[in-house]
Formats: sequence, C-alpha cells, structure tokens
Amino acid sequence: MHTYNTTETPLKLREYGRNVQKLVVQLQQVKDKATRNQYAQSILKIMNLLHTGNSKLPNDQAQKYWDDLCILADYKLDVDSPYPMPSKELYMNRPQRLAYSKQPIKYRHCGRHIELVVKKVLEETDPAKQADMLVSIGKLIKNFSAAWNKDNMDSNTVLSIIQDLVGDKLAIDIEKLRSQNTFNTVNSVPKAKSKAYRRKKVSVASKI
Repeated sequence: MHTYNTTETPLKLREYGRNVQKLVVQLQQVKDKATRNQYAQSILKIMNLLHTGNSKLPNDQAQKYWDDLCILADYKLDVDSPYPMPSKELYMNRPQRLAYSKQPIKYRHCGRHIELVVKKVLEETDPAKQADMLVSIGKLIKNFSAAWNKDNMDSNTVLSIIQDLVGDKLAIDIEKLRSQNTFNTVNSVPKAKSKAYRRKKVSVASKI
C-alpha cells in the first residue's frame, strides 16, 4: 500500500527531506546513549552530504547541523553535543518588526538620505565647511536626477531644493552659491562609443 505525504508527519526542516527526519525518529528510540551518539554523528554527516556533497563535517557549520538535529528531534534529543541545545521558545518566537519611518519624503527623486545629510550640514558651524558640504550635496542631487532624466537639473532647481530643506538656518549666503554656478560640473561629458558600435557603424557605411 502506498504512503502519501499528506498522511505523513509534517516536515520540520524541508531542506533535509523526510528520510533524515525518519532517521532522527529512530535515533530517539535508541536506548544506549553511546550508540545514540554514534548514530547522531552519522546523521550529521548525511545532513552535510545533502548540502555540500561531502560527508566530512566542517567546523564552521557544525553548530548549525547540531541545532537542526535538535529541531528535527522536536527538542527532545539526549546526546553529547559540543554545543548548547537551542530552546524551542527561541526558535518559535517571531523576530521584532523593523521600525520604518512614517514621515513622508519631501523630494522623492532625492530620497530620504539627502534630507538626513542636509540636517548634518546644519550641525556644522564653520561657514567654509558648510559651503563645501552644500556643493557636494548639490552635485549628488544632480547625479540622482541625471540617472533617471535625460535633461540635467539646473543649479537654480538644486538650490531651491536645498533651501527648502534647510530653511533659514544656514550660516552662509545661499545666493552666493547661486551666483557662482557651482553645480554645473556633473555628468557633462558624454560616454564614449564602444568598439563594437564603431565597427558596426563602419561596416554599414561601407555598404552604402
């Protein structure tokens, strides 16, 4: 009579399959502890063989296999393990949810990191360093824009974004940066054509 998976005990760790899980069940039924330790070592080698194709147990993965063996035994395994057995509560507990910022991004094409960097600029008290930081931020904004748009963003737009983010808290005159036109040095050089493109262009021209 055939045995179907729907009638079997659910798999605890799918990566090892049902046969390894059955071996662990048989391991728990062995009464002699010394024999259980030998069988446990053999099962660990099988588990590593399924993962790596090698029966030799690596030192850096040994603890993982011991933990998985304990999980397959439903945390009821009495063997001499070189590592502490994991607790069922630790395995069953869900990890804490990541705390995402619910504050909306003011300029989505710049991203939230630009807003965070601009806040760091306000912490700088030296006007010269503050101006250098603003120039770097402006060039970064232009790079972000050039990655998604064919037309480069002009300096006035960049300064308007920065000014809107910082408000009136700067120690420098932002109009001075506007007059210096400091952001027009980004992505102005077109990319060179590849050799394959040039060869294709020459071959097409020869046929005309």
